[in-house]
Amino acid sequence: MSLRELADKAEISASMLSQIETGKTFPSVRSLYSIASALEVSVDYFFPEQGNNAATHENSRTSITEVMTASEMRDAKVRGATENIAEFPPHTHASPIVHADSRPTIELKGGVTWSRLTTLAESGAEFLEINYAPGAASGAHMSHHEGREFGLILEGELVIELGFESYTLRAGDSIIFESTTPHRMTNKGDGQMRAIWVVLSRA
Repeated sequence: MSLRELADKAEISASMLSQIETGKTFPSVRSLYSIASALEVSVDYFFPEQGNNAATHENSRTSITEVMTASEMRDAKVRGATENIAEFPPHTHASPIVHADSRPTIELKGGVTWSRLTTLAESGAEFLEINYAPGAASGAHMSHHEGREFGLILEGELVIELGFESYTLRAGDSIIFESTTPHRMTNKGDGQMRAIWVVLSRA
């Protein structure tokens, strides 16, 4: 596939795609998801797992800081990613168990953290614990992408704007929605918000 053919299929300009390819610009999350969709691959394709090292789980929590918001990162993971997008740090052992102190973690812009609850990336699904600091939001604007989302609030309060509706979820509340519906998440409470989140791909 030529660069121009990929650009047309991903609905982004060929010049932008060229700049992304050469590392001259950082793609938006939306553009990254579009590229993955155009290539008919999952976002995980761009993030090959690194070799595991023999290590204990104690005090081995790994974290990486990302300059994107949660909605930008989500858009990128849906449409396809490049080397400019942070991946979860590799897990350090081959056990099927992920201990609380060794979850691969991405700290997103604006006080949002994603911690992966699986040892390796799962095809077509993400199983996460998400944390929103007081005042943190998934992004400045509502976003949408392919998939279906399931959430369970463990602690605190989360306001979810979903289409033309707004819902306030508290500890014990759960929600399911189509990711294609424009949505935005905000912690308007005074304390930390912590939730279990599952995103299923439609691919």
